[in-house]
Amino acid sequence: MPPLPHTLPHDPFRSDRRELLRTGLWLAAPLMLPAAHAADVPNYPRAAFDAHSMPDLLKALGLPTPVPSKDISLQAPELSEDGAVIPVSVSCALPGVQRLLLCLDKNPSMLAALFEPGPAVEASFSIRVKMQQTSSVHAIAVLADGRVFSASREVRITLSGCVGAADMVSERPGQPSLIRVQPAPGGAQVRALMKHDMESGQRKDEGGRLVPAWHIEEVMARLNGTPVMTLYWGPSVSRNPFLQFNLRDAKPGDRIAIAWTDSRGNRRSDEVAMP
Repeated sequence: MPPLPHTLPHDPFRSDRRELLRTGLWLAAPLMLPAAHAADVPNYPRAAFDAHSMPDLLKALGLPTPVPSKDISLQAPELSEDGAVIPVSVSCALPGVQRLLLCLDKNPSMLAALFEPGPAVEASFSIRVKMQQTSSVHAIAVLADGRVFSASREVRITLSGCVGAADMVSERPGQPSLIRVQPAPGGAQVRALMKHDMESGQRKDEGGRLVPAWHIEEVMARLNGTPVMTLYWGPSVSRNPFLQFNLRDAKPGDRIAIAWTDSRGNRRSDEVAMP
C-alpha cells in the first residue's frame, strides 16, 4: 500500500540548500561555543522527558488532564514508511499560549518537544521526530490562565525509526546550522536545519552494544540579541533536526540567531540577517 499524501515535506530544505549555499544568507556569523555544563540548561524539564506515560508526564509538569479542542492544530502523516523522519506541525489559535507540547505514545520517552514562545513568536512550530512504532501523537497547549487543551491523531509506521542502522555515520557537532528567514504576513518565517546525531539511546553499534543517548536539549532563538523563544527536545527528535517557527513584527535587517546546547555540553550559535 503506498503512503498516504500529507501536507508536510519530507525534507523542507531539499530545494533550498543550493540556493542557501550560493547566496550565503545562512552563514552570517557561525560560532562553536565552549562546552557547557549541566547547569547551563537549568530549566530543562528532565523529569518530564523521563516520563513514559501521559499521567506521569502531566504529573511531572504539574498539569491537569487536557481538554480536547479544535483550536489545537496537529499535522502529521497518517502513514509513514520510515519512522526515522516524521514531519509534525503543532499550533494553537487561542491567545495566551505559554507552552506547546508534542507527545508520542509508544516511544521510550513520551515527550518529544516542549515549545515556549515569547510574545514575539507565534504559537506554532514544526519539527521532525522518530517513532518506534504505530501510535498516537498528541499536541498539548498550556495557556497563561491555567487551561490545558489537546489534539491527537494516529500515525502508522512501517519501519521503526528509533533503532536505526548499526553502521550509521556519526556527525561531529559544530557544523553550522542552515538558517533561512523569509518575510511572511505580520513578520517572518524562520527555518533551521541543525547538524547533530540526535542519538535516542535505542540504537546498537556493530558490536551489539547500545549507543548512549546524545541529543540537543535546548534550542533558543534570539531577535537582535534578545531571547524570544525556547524549545526543549528529548531523544525522539530526528537526526539533523529541522525547526520552523514564525516571528511577529520582524523587519528587514533584523538579526535572528539560533543557538543550541546538547546533552554532552556542546553548544553552537548561528545568526543571519533578515533580507
